Amino acid sequence: MRVLITGAGLIGTHTAKELIERGDDLTFFDFAPKRDYIHRVTDRDVAVIRGDIRDIAALVDAFQQTRAECVVHLAASVGEANISNVYAGFQVNLVGTINVAEAARLTGVRRLVHASTQALYVSEDSTELLSENSPTDSRERVYNPAKLGCEHVLRTYTAKHKLELALLRFAGVYGYYAVAGGPGVAVQQAIWDALAGKSVTLNVYESVDLVYAKDLANGIALSVHTDPLPHQVYNLGSGTLTKVEDVENALGRIFPQVKISRGKLTPARPRMDITRARTDLGFNPEYRLEAGLRDYIDQLKR
Repeated sequence: MRVLITGAGLIGTHTAKELIERGDDLTFFDFAPKRDYIHRVTDRDVAVIRGDIRDIAALVDAFQQTRAECVVHLAASVGEANISNVYAGFQVNLVGTINVAEAARLTGVRRLVHASTQALYVSEDSTELLSENSPTDSRERVYNPAKLGCEHVLRTYTAKHKLELALLRFAGVYGYYAVAGGPGVAVQQAIWDALAGKSVTLNVYESVDLVYAKDLANGIALSVHTDPLPHQVYNLGSGTLTKVEDVENALGRIFPQVKISRGKLTPARPRMDITRARTDLGFNPEYRLEAGLRDYIDQLKR
């Protein structure tokens, strides 16, 4: 299948590797691609078109050039902390997605896979299990309402036009090197400090659903290839709840000589129910926390 991925960061590159191994023809569309990083993750020289998702003409040209059958839309300003300007944040995260949908319509793309987020869910009760039907809210931020707006816009596009849609609500992702935002940033910093022989201060969530990048990439690839898609919305998480003590214990076993302490903890978040993704897509996360951390560390050492 001919697949175009917007965004060549952590999730995009791991997804590309997964899809290439399945035999797909891959192209990236990215504003500022890091070609060395792309090659390190995919072990290939993947085609890259440099462009801005705010430029619909550039998107149309890229979709036509690649004759994309499926577009995986990952490009975004990730996390509220990385959005300093409200207008610019909505331009990238909401208007950019509208441009992707319109370009897909104009060029005959068959399926659009869109990166949504667990941050949409309202509940912060760590005992709750979040299903795709759990309440969502914008929380008066930029990142959340943009993602929520994207879901509504894309549902309308699929209702009005012949476009298949998968809205994937990601858990907090961690993995090799390029984490732009979310819970994975603190995990990454802890690993870097431990590898450098420094003491580790955990500024993590009290609890949160954390998924390893390779597992998430597999879930995205499954959403590209599952035909037909029984639903439009899927939770992609680890299937488990990671608590601060889980991170402490895993790092303690991996780095027994490193001093680990707790810093500023973010309030607990619940885990997502991934039953639908298991049933419809065959999604089955393989990496528990310690295994994911060890694999991440092996990649860094290589």
